[in-house]
This record gives sequence, structure tokens and C-alpha cells, in this order.
Amino acid sequence: MNEENAKIAKIKKSCRVGKKVSGILFVIAVIGAIACFISGIFILASGKKFDDSVKEAEAAGYISTTDEFGSAKSFNINLGSLPKSIHSDIPAWQDAIEDHPLSFSYGMYVLVMGVGAAIVAVTIMLIKSVFATIENEETPFTAKVKKKVTIVLIITSGIVMCTVGAGFAVLGALITWAVNAILDYGITLQTQSDETL
Repeated sequence: MNEENAKIAKIKKSCRVGKKVSGILFVIAVIGAIACFISGIFILASGKKFDDSVKEAEAAGYISTTDEFGSAKSFNINLGSLPKSIHSDIPAWQDAIEDHPLSFSYGMYVLVMGVGAAIVAVTIMLIKSVFATIENEETPFTAKVKKKVTIVLIITSGIVMCTVGAGFAVLGALITWAVNAILDYGITLQTQSDETL
């Protein structure tokens, strides 16, 4: 019994640490999302002035609007040529694209990064809630913990599928299935242990 209590205390301690780390990462993700939203809005609001500044800096050799660092290519996104391929059926947006294409493309790109950071923040908050639930329960093998862990893993797998791809989502689904089976077995053992006391 003492050994079991020591192991449960160890689990609760690790969940307490996980909750604190998740809280810190949540704050970082929220700050990143806010910074992206503010920056994106600022870039969009700058309009032609932003385009002129970027063109001057590029002409002076301070920046480059390509996706290369020296001889190495970084991403498959070339924001310098992106405005030429953008078209909108919304007249005001199309006017903005034609008048200040760099401001529009960079601003929208930064706003999309903000949405990504917000999604990461929500995911981290869900993970933090799992740590808090496990920490607050008498034992980690309860129906409440199993339900919460399963829901968070399903949501996380969905987010992974939308962002990274289906391959990693399948891996997430397999992990969800395995963890669900492990928790189910743990609940059965916990119930048997409680009945023998």
C-alpha cells in the first residue's frame, strides 16, 4: 500500500510539473499570437508605405523577399512573388492587392501565423487541464481522467491532421487508442484493488 501511495505521489508530482510547464508555454503561445495579430494588422494598415519601405530596403541590399538564405532555400513560400498569384472577388481586397501587394501578402501571412499560435495556445491549455485533472484525482485511473485524456488526444490528433498532415494524425489516433486501452486496464486493476481492501 505504501509503495502504491508513493507511485501515485510521483505521478501527481510529475503532473504538477507538467501543469506548470504547460502554463508557461501557454503564456508564450498567447504572447506570440497577440504579437502576430498586432504586427499583421500594422502591416496591413501601413499599406503603400510598407511596400515602399520593403522595396527601398531590398534595393539597398538589407533584406530579400525571396525564400533563400545564401545558397540554401528555406521554405516553399516566396512572399515576394506571392502577390502576383493572389486574386480576390471582394473588390476592396482586390484593390488592396493591386495597390500594396507586399503589405497585403505579408500582413495576411503574419495574421495566419497568429491563428496558428492561437491554436497552439488552445491545445496547450487542454493539455494543462489533463495534468490538473490527474493531479486532483485520488488516482490517475478513473473514468474522468480516461475521458479527459481521450478527448484531448482526439482534439490534438485533429489539429495535427489539419496542420501537419494525415500521416501524423494516424499516428496520433494510434497513440490515442493505445493510451485509452492502457487507462482502461488501469481502471480495471484499480477497481479490483479497491474491492480487495
